[in-house]
Amino acid sequence: MKTIQGFIMLLLVGVTACSPYRIVRNERDSAAPWTSYRTFAFVDTSRVDPAPGTIEFRSTMEQVKRAVATELTKRGYRPVSDDRSTGQPDLLVNIGAVVNEKTQTRPTTIYEAPRYIGQYRYHWQSQDVPVGTYREGTLSLHIVDARKESLIWDAAVSSILGKKGVTSEQINDAVSKVFTKFPGINS
Repeated sequence: MKTIQGFIMLLLVGVTACSPYRIVRNERDSAAPWTSYRTFAFVDTSRVDPAPGTIEFRSTMEQVKRAVATELTKRGYRPVSDDRSTGQPDLLVNIGAVVNEKTQTRPTTIYEAPRYIGQYRYHWQSQDVPVGTYREGTLSLHIVDARKESLIWDAAVSSILGKKGVTSEQINDAVSKVFTKFPGINS
């Protein structure tokens, strides 16, 4: 029995270690009264015109909001409606997303590019050669104490994006990954 439990634990550690998502930022306010927070709402971004401005971008952000709301609800927080008729939330959640084009490079080897500098003097220096481009997406979460208007958790998760875009499963996985570091109640 212990052998099976050990194998399952090893398998779980192996799966989580191979995650395609990397937490690039995880900062929290250690003085925040986490046990006193019970409700949350998202920051109103309806007046902000997103740079991409596409329907696809907006639907992706809605999927991110649903994933964040699911994670917070799992931890015992209640959502406050957008009209705020039920009162002011304890926590405000702000979401940001950035997609950067990156260039993949590799160093040259000594056999590729020796430079001739003069009479029998060869010089070689390693150089980075571009071999391709890819897109890297970063999702940022800011959780703010609504009463004090102070940032209490700042986290970001990053991953390489596929050519076809992001699926809702990938969004859920990325949000779940970043919430493994969430400092709040029931974490």
